This record gives sequence, structure tokens and C-alpha cells, in this order.
Amino acid sequence: MAKCRIINVLLCSILLWGASPLLANEDGGGVQWHRLTEAGRTKMLKGDLPEAEKSFEEALKLSESFTPLDTRRIVSLSNMSLLLKDKQQLDLAEQYSRKALALIREDGIKDGAMFGVELSNLAGILADQAKFEEAMQLYESAMLILSKARGEDSLEVATVADNYAVLHQKLRQYDQAIELEKKSVDIYEKRLGRDKKDLAVAFGNLAESYSASGDNENARLYSEKSLSVMRKTYGDKHPAVASAMDNLAGIYIKEGRLAEAESLQLRALDIFKETLGDEHPDVAICLDNLADFYTSQKRYKQALRRSEDAMDMVEKSLGKDHPLYKSIKGRYETLKEKNAKKEDDKKN
Repeated sequence: MAKCRIINVLLCSILLWGASPLLANEDGGGVQWHRLTEAGRTKMLKGDLPEAEKSFEEALKLSESFTPLDTRRIVSLSNMSLLLKDKQQLDLAEQYSRKALALIREDGIKDGAMFGVELSNLAGILADQAKFEEAMQLYESAMLILSKARGEDSLEVATVADNYAVLHQKLRQYDQAIELEKKSVDIYEKRLGRDKKDLAVAFGNLAESYSASGDNENARLYSEKSLSVMRKTYGDKHPAVASAMDNLAGIYIKEGRLAEAESLQLRALDIFKETLGDEHPDVAICLDNLADFYTSQKRYKQALRRSEDAMDMVEKSLGKDHPLYKSIKGRYETLKEKNAKKEDDKKN
């Protein structure tokens, strides 16, 4: 099953903390930059990437009028890199992140938290490009720098550890992933308590590692914890809650709890549509997961309808060149063949 997105914005927030001392004596341009930056982050969290990009582009253009080493230029470059990563424009995302790192080095603060954060951001981009060796080196450096700058049990270290664990998941190194995710969970529980979204994300990632390693009992335990914390944090109608439901459904399917899984997926789909609109990529991911579920039950007509809807949504929102569209289209073509074969078998 594809994973619905649950965005962890802690890293972006650290960069804004780095800029905050500048805000006390800002001129009009500085105030406008701050408004644009906050607007972009809000839109990005809501999944409105086109509007977020407009705000970030305006903020970046405005930041170029500030002094060469103004921290706000670094923040704007980093925000653009994170947004482009979300859009899967990875080459361009990497360029913006490396520009941000170059400015930090030029400013002589390469041992500070801002440098560690941006190393981690770049590592995530490189991991998505399958540049795994460099990504691992950057994550290790980021954790070392942030441990010294913020403390070994800091929220920043927890976030980087959780992101680093996701890279180990991609490499099927589940023992390493679980070790890092447990570290992240321990810090979040200590520093945040048990009702915070970042903890819920860490629970969900830990559940995924347990599931991939074949430990369904722990996978279910932590996935249910993730959903519980999301509900306490956001209520019953929020995209993050829907994502946690959809991910838990995948574990229930593995356990053969099919009716519960289908109920969760349908509920998640309703929440996504209600909160994000009918054409958001997360709606398409949920539909695609439903198509996978129906395919496993040989309910090919239902699967084909869900898959076609998902493909149309992604084409409208992200375009035919996006990896998600290509992935869904491949499964759709396979479903068409299976459905056609089933119809032929009935005739014969």
C-alpha cells in the first residue's frame, strides 16, 4: 500500500527560529517577507502546493533585496527546496538546498543548528533520488551537529533520527530503522508528552518498520497509537487522522481483518474528500489503496473504478509526468487486463 503523507514541519520551523531575531526591527519588506513565508508554510501544510509555491517564490525574491548573508535568504531557499521535494522536482530541490548550505557556510555558522537542519533536509532530497550513500553521511553529520548544538535529547535530533529511519526503511535495514525510531519516540514522549502530532508520526513510522520486518503485533500496536494521538491532537476530521486510518488499514489487511480494514479505508476517503477536496493527491492515494484491497479480494470492477478515479485525480493535480501518476497508471493497466480476463472467463 502507498503511504498517505503526514508532513512533519519541525525542520522548517527550526530555520524560522534562526530568522526570528531579525523580526523585531523589520522594515516593511521584512514584515512582508514574514507574511509570505508563513502563508507559504500554511498552504504547504494544507497540500495547496501551487499557492504555497507562489508565496515562497515571492518571499525568495524579496529576500534577495536584503543583505547577502541575511538569514531570511537561507530560510527562503530552504522552504523552496522542501516544497520542490514535495512536488518531486528533486534536481531543482537539491539545487536550492545546496545554495542554502553555501550561504550558511559563508556566514560561518556551519556548526550550528541551522546547518544541521539543512544537512538533514538535503539528505531527504538525496534519499528520494536514490543517492543513498551521501544521504546517510549527511544524516549522520546532521545528528552529530544537532546533538552538540541542541542536545542529544532535543526535538531536532528526534526529527532527524525519524527521517534517517525512513531512509533505512527504503534500504530494508529494518533493525537500524527501528532503533532510530525508538530513539525518536523516546525523545518525543519525554519532551512533548503523548498528545502531539510529531509523536504520532514517529509511532506511524515505527509501525511501518515493524510491519515490513514481519512483526505484525508491534506494527498494529504502534499504528493504533499513531491514530489515537492524531485523534487527540486534531479531532476526528483531519487529513492526518485519515492518513493514520489508511495506514492502519494496511496492517489490518495483513492480519486478515478485512471488514475492519475496508471500513477504515472508506472512512479515511470520506475525511480526505471533506477536508482536502475531491482532487487532492492524498484522496488519490487512498483510492489507489482501496483498489489494491479490492484487487486482493478479486473484486476487479470495484478496483478498476477506484484506480481510474485515482489516476484522473493525479493527472489533474500533479500531471502525467509525476511518479505517483505513473505508478497508479501501471496498476490501472494491470487491473484492466485482469478484469477483461475475468469477463472472458465468464463468457466461456
